[in-house]
Amino acid sequence: MSTLYVLRHGQTVWNVEQRMQGRGDSPLTDLGRAQAATHAEVLARLGDVERLLISPAGRTRETAAIINARLGVPEEDHEVLLERDSGVWEGLTLTEIAQRYPDDWQSRELDPYFHRPPGGESHVDLERRVAGLLSALAEPSRTGGATAIVTHGIMSRVIIKLLLALEPAEAVRVRHPNGLFYRLELRDAAIGPSYFLDGQGPFAGLLRH
Repeated sequence: MSTLYVLRHGQTVWNVEQRMQGRGDSPLTDLGRAQAATHAEVLARLGDVERLLISPAGRTRETAAIINARLGVPEEDHEVLLERDSGVWEGLTLTEIAQRYPDDWQSRELDPYFHRPPGGESHVDLERRVAGLLSALAEPSRTGGATAIVTHGIMSRVIIKLLLALEPAEAVRVRHPNGLFYRLELRDAAIGPSYFLDGQGPFAGLLRH
């Protein structure tokens, strides 16, 4: 890998409703489809993507289809890129979760990286799940081309945390709104992050809370 782009799916109906998606799913909104189209135009302009690695969730497939209609590169589905399993919280709004599971919700607020929703996964569980794929991506590219990953908000945070060797407290401050994608470039054995937001950029570093 010389360059890795990390994309989140476009805005979904459940994003708007503030529902926990996890392994559940909902379709892209009109804005979400427009965000995917904007990502496609920026990536086409950059001109170095040679393949897409895609989470097999419906919302990521829909996003990737819009992007790849413009890029026309090989695609690979990887189940390890699926979003965190949110257990019994999936499909509930954030307000409903806080009301029905107040103790667990407070634990999440106090320790978001290590917290595991009832019946679900923690960020650390995602690290274990995706580590093998990231190790394979770390191999030098023979063509010099870039790889783009189309995944989810929490999984993208875990990928960035692992590749940049962030501490958990730093990782949970990383933001990844639907209209943003990250670029991680290998430079002299170090990885330089930047991002594109709503078609503008690159902006240096990471977007943080």
